[in-house]
Amino acid sequence: MGNGSIIHQGLVLSLGQLGAEFSFTMPFSKWDSNFKKKLSCGDIFLLKKGDTEVLRGVITEIPVNGSEYKGYDFAWYLNQSETIVQFKKISAKKAIEQLCKKYDVPYMKLPEMNTQIKKVYKDETIANIIADIIEQHEDETDKNYRIEMKDGKLHIFHTSTAKITPHYYDEYGKKHKCTETAEITGTKSIENLRNYIIYANKNDKKKGIKAIVKSSKSIKKYGLLSDVTVADNLTSAKARQRAKNRLSRLNKITTEFSVKMMGSIAVRAGRKIEFDKVGIGISGWYKIKSGNVTGYVKGEYCVTGEEA
Repeated sequence: MGNGSIIHQGLVLSLGQLGAEFSFTMPFSKWDSNFKKKLSCGDIFLLKKGDTEVLRGVITEIPVNGSEYKGYDFAWYLNQSETIVQFKKISAKKAIEQLCKKYDVPYMKLPEMNTQIKKVYKDETIANIIADIIEQHEDETDKNYRIEMKDGKLHIFHTSTAKITPHYYDEYGKKHKCTETAEITGTKSIENLRNYIIYANKNDKKKGIKAIVKSSKSIKKYGLLSDVTVADNLTSAKARQRAKNRLSRLNKITTEFSVKMMGSIAVRAGRKIEFDKVGIGISGWYKIKSGNVTGYVKGEYCVTGEEA
């Protein structure tokens, strides 16, 4: 980043979108040679802790008169760029590879994703197209994936491999789990619960319903809560399998809570972290939805999901 010192730095990592946001303040003074450097829009930002790369991104907003800068990791380009593209029955893995090569997006080795993609995307961002392809594969296989940037490259991985146990050391050098002293506030909710899943074929002239899967037990307890997915060229067998997998994911009470605890660079959106707060009904592995980290000293995180 050139000369100058960052005196404050914060990260915002969100699971709901592809990409991480960062902001920091850096002093400027024409009279102090240590702080004469000003950064520009488009400058590359690289954050490390020791030899470990934490974040690589681009500065997108600079102060006219001040010291606070803002930017995103390289997924920002995927969220900003719209395109038109057609996939003619190729695997999800190959579709993502073709998209990355066409738009010069560096990527790490992709997992095997054999779901067949046959779809035309118009006026969609590259990020939304990748997310839609992943969602189709998740519906077909009942597996969950995380998309993020790592070392400046697109990284897609199965979330079952993303369990972490973050630690910190106190002033006496004693090792502690970050979750030990966590302050937790949250809710359990059925607002996102769905117990009646419909899959329809986009190309059918009539209603085009290919499959309906429901949970009678859930409907009796919570009432009918429906979800409709429209897809291209689905057979009845594939539609039913996808509907069953979608019901398995959506027919749940969602536990969502916010946590204040000691920060760690291991704690990122999409990772699963273990809590043992039996007294308030929070016990097991939960997925991190989003988080704010300030100077890796204190963290505030939004955690959601059922036990993994």
